[in-house]
Amino acid sequence: MPRLALLFILLLAGCSAATRYTINVNVLSFIPQNQRTLTIPSGSGSLLFPGANQEGLLVPLPIQLDILERGQILVIANLTNTGDSTFSGNYELRLAPENDSNVNDNSGGDFGVGAGNFSVPVGTSREITINLTLSDTQNKNALDLIRRGSFRVAIRIGASSSGGTLTLNQGRISATGRPFAVIK
Repeated sequence: MPRLALLFILLLAGCSAATRYTINVNVLSFIPQNQRTLTIPSGSGSLLFPGANQEGLLVPLPIQLDILERGQILVIANLTNTGDSTFSGNYELRLAPENDSNVNDNSGGDFGVGAGNFSVPVGTSREITINLTLSDTQNKNALDLIRRGSFRVAIRIGASSSGGTLTLNQGRISATGRPFAVIK
């Protein structure tokens, strides 16, 4: 009996209030390989990608942590100029609650983070990176959204060009926290 009690105590010691878990979600795993490139037509305008309409991509977290302390969002994409003039514009990562059907209207809880501008000369490509640290002091609105569980994500591209493409190369969301709340 004492051996069983010792084994039980050792098992409990492996999962304490100080134990942290990190969930890594490969967002590209939700997008088929043949749908990871957006063709941007000639002219000026704004496009949302991925998502056939304005709903973006639903990202379900595989498990929920009771206390989510920090996280990171990383998106890496290539912009390629396929036209005959400079391909320029801006981009923004859009996040929304799971039940928001339009991640681009600033209504229903959606918002933008990680914005930037680009300019791609004729016949070349440029990599864009959105790398966001999420905490109670940095990008708190994004961390609060991820704390809820499933959410929607998309990239909004505003472009002026005679043609181009956006290809998603990497999309990762990680969240670190504790699996249970501790009474203090």
